[in-house]
Amino acid sequence: MALDLEALRAKLEEERAQLLARAIPEPEPAKGDEADMAAMHQAREQAQWLEKDQKQRLAEIDKVLARIAAGKYGVCDNCGKPISPERLEAKPHATLCIECQSKLEKKRK
Repeated sequence: MALDLEALRAKLEEERAQLLARAIPEPEPAKGDEADMAAMHQAREQAQWLEKDQKQRLAEIDKVLARIAAGKYGVCDNCGKPISPERLEAKPHATLCIECQSKLEKKRK
């Protein structure tokens, strides 16, 4: 299975454009009784979570696009071996091959 970098780049750029176009609405100022205040607080927290998630996904996309542009996409940062296309298909922002990722996770335990 060969990796189509141009198709991946186009897909990521499309996803990036969609994320940037998606405005996260600001919750209305809290007013009313306790139930209204609680609902507004929950809406504010949800908006903050969505914004954080959006920024994190944009950062991941930007890193992948930079790796593609630099010719480093699909190469393990640790050992320099190719990352399997199946792994990249499942996790496009992977920077380690499965062996190096496994070693890293074992060290963390």
